Amino acid sequence: MLLPVFLWASLAQAQKNSGSSQSGDNKGKLPKPVVPLDGEKPLIHVDSLASDKRPKEPKKKKIPKRMFYGIKTRKAYTRVKKGKNYTFELFYVLKKPQDPMPFVKDIYWFHKKKRKIFVGPIPPKDQPFAKIMHGPYLKQVNRDIVEQGIFYLGAKHGRWMYEKPVGEEPILQDKLKFYKGFPKESEISYFDVDKKKLQEVRPVEDGKYHGQYFRFFEDGTIAEEGKYEQGKKIGMWIEYFQSSKKLIKKQTQHAKDWTIEDFEPYVVREYNDKGRVTYDKATEDKKKAAEEAKKPAKN
Repeated sequence: MLLPVFLWASLAQAQKNSGSSQSGDNKGKLPKPVVPLDGEKPLIHVDSLASDKRPKEPKKKKIPKRMFYGIKTRKAYTRVKKGKNYTFELFYVLKKPQDPMPFVKDIYWFHKKKRKIFVGPIPPKDQPFAKIMHGPYLKQVNRDIVEQGIFYLGAKHGRWMYEKPVGEEPILQDKLKFYKGFPKESEISYFDVDKKKLQEVRPVEDGKYHGQYFRFFEDGTIAEEGKYEQGKKIGMWIEYFQSSKKLIKKQTQHAKDWTIEDFEPYVVREYNDKGRVTYDKATEDKKKAAEEAKKPAKN
């Protein structure tokens, strides 16, 4: 009865001694890899210590609140009561003074003393109280949102939506897209790859040239300006010399509006780079009329 027990104990002690001897000889070494049989996955040893030393991903910088397009702003609002209705406007203005978008006609700014939004150039007397609008804008009548969009340095930018409350739900009236004050469809070209030096702006709406046109010199001064209406040039178009003083070179008159047919554009006045008139159509027409009057009448 004692023989089987003695053999089992001897076998166990031998295995223990063999294991301790092997662990002592291979101390600090990885075990030999096992060759996988057909159809089995290979045994891969992972160095956990090395994996712990992997570089950590840098934390993403949080964008400060009230910062839009990299420019800091302040929150502002207006509230007007008319009869039983309240009109509420929530928007943002520049925290530090900065010039509005150049050559954009409709610049939106907030008069902090009158607490009212104005559109257009800022009069010199109002400049101490004027704040250029920049960032999201929302207009609400009672509980209904009627207009929302975003400003970029005073100019409308991105998508603007206009709604009208009908019954319990507002109905979308119009949806327009802008790019820094110009219609989104506009054809805008630049002198440089970084798109910082404007070369030409052709306003496009519904597939036709419509709105204010600008052409620039490479130094940023204006070279030509005019207006399109339904794909046609209208009104006075002006060309300039390359100068910071905005010296006029030539004025060309087009039809007053796009509905006028068979109108032949004509040069009204030309100047030299000193600002002196070199051609004036009205004066030339008077000379021609006087010369015609001097001619003897034909029988």
